[in-house]
Amino acid sequence: MHKIKKLLIFLLAVIVFLDVGQGNIVDINASEVAEKNNDADNALWPIGPDIEADAAIVMDCNTGTVLYEKDAYTAYYPASITKVFTALLAVENCSLTETVTMSRDAETKVDGSRIGLVAGEQLSLKDALYGMLLESANEVAYAIGEHVSGSNMEAFAEMMNAKVKELGGVNSNFVNANGLHDDNHYTCAYDMGLICVAAAQYPEILKIAGTRTYTIPPTNKNVSRPLANHHRFIRKTLNYEYAIAGKTGGTDEAKTTLVTYAKKGDMTIVAVILHEANALTSYDDTIKICNFAFENYKEYNIHNSETTSNESIPLLFSENDEFGASVASLLKIDSSKKVVLPNTANFSDAVKKVNLDPPAEYEHGDNVVGNVTYEYGGKIVGKAEIYYYEADYPLTQKAFSEKWPSFLIDPGIYFPVKHAEKEEEEETIVDAGVEITKSQMSSAKQRALRGSFIIGVIILIVGFVYFYIILPIRKEKLRRERRKNLTFANKR
Repeated sequence: MHKIKKLLIFLLAVIVFLDVGQGNIVDINASEVAEKNNDADNALWPIGPDIEADAAIVMDCNTGTVLYEKDAYTAYYPASITKVFTALLAVENCSLTETVTMSRDAETKVDGSRIGLVAGEQLSLKDALYGMLLESANEVAYAIGEHVSGSNMEAFAEMMNAKVKELGGVNSNFVNANGLHDDNHYTCAYDMGLICVAAAQYPEILKIAGTRTYTIPPTNKNVSRPLANHHRFIRKTLNYEYAIAGKTGGTDEAKTTLVTYAKKGDMTIVAVILHEANALTSYDDTIKICNFAFENYKEYNIHNSETTSNESIPLLFSENDEFGASVASLLKIDSSKKVVLPNTANFSDAVKKVNLDPPAEYEHGDNVVGNVTYEYGGKIVGKAEIYYYEADYPLTQKAFSEKWPSFLIDPGIYFPVKHAEKEEEEETIVDAGVEITKSQMSSAKQRALRGSFIIGVIILIVGFVYFYIILPIRKEKLRRERRKNLTFANKR
């Protein structure tokens, strides 16, 4: 408890030190991002190239930062790049080893690209994803949608629309898993970028979408099927050295659509092209906007940059005698997160905002206690979670409560209240000019509770020994003496 008090004091001090004011930071949704982008100081951001596509976007896959955009919020038909979204929901909700069974609807209600699966045919979800992402098989996408939703395509469409809203989408509506044309099936470059960034967090999706050829083994209905990726950069019919994965799309209404993941050094980006009149030109546009992003932006690892900064959380912690280096080791920033900035800016130019949001209950191990967000030129350019390591309580209160009363001790005693309710009395501590409130749970009270726990256990052990060992022995001894006396009396 003492360590947790120090942690809360420290984090609040960090907020004041970084001059972020009071209150929590609310995540900005997509519409707010669009508004901020329009109001941003354009002089701070590099100007991108002209392209032929009607809409496009490039996003950094680590931060979600928009690196290039053209008409990114206008709705267009996505065609088969919808299948990236289907893959995302499949991997999020299912195991790749699950078996997908083709329904009659999956076989008969689709046209266009397919690999010839029939009703009743079974294959693993992994093989189904290869068929969908490489050969753009519409019947496979339909079957995956049914499998993920557990029912029908309408239910899967509801999952898609709920997910895109969760990601912060602003102008999308999905009605199927494969992208076959429907007037009510549409998205915008920004929303599709959000979907692709989310998909990039799953290495298995990038691996499948980056595979040149693959063979689906024989199924219960058919022989093995060889597959080849339709994306020209992945198939190597066109060359772009940084391309690592992608998905093609196209219908008469959508024209050409294209998703391309590219990696240079440690920086991974995704480019989305919508409503491109010429298929080959979509690849030219992709190269232009990806090269623009690589040449004009750079990434900073937040953990490494903060550790070498005079304002870093770890250094501030260790330099403060009030907390000490031993407590500092319990706090850390997510080491995988980054900030992406134009080449003309430095890490110190990004404005930091620290959000303190400790959990109601600390579990054993790493606990997210807040986050630090970075903003530059009106855009969010990075975000990282702050973790606190809790060494105490190998069980959570929930887990403990589920097993009680087998533990023979009330969870309320084993788990003292860590966060005082508003109704409880609070005391104010002033440290370096920062006022902080904390609950009056003293270490003496904790020792008393622990002492009660130990005494209770001792009483239980003594009671057990007495009632189940000593008392039965005494009773047996008395019975023997009575038998002996009766025998003696009979002989007389």
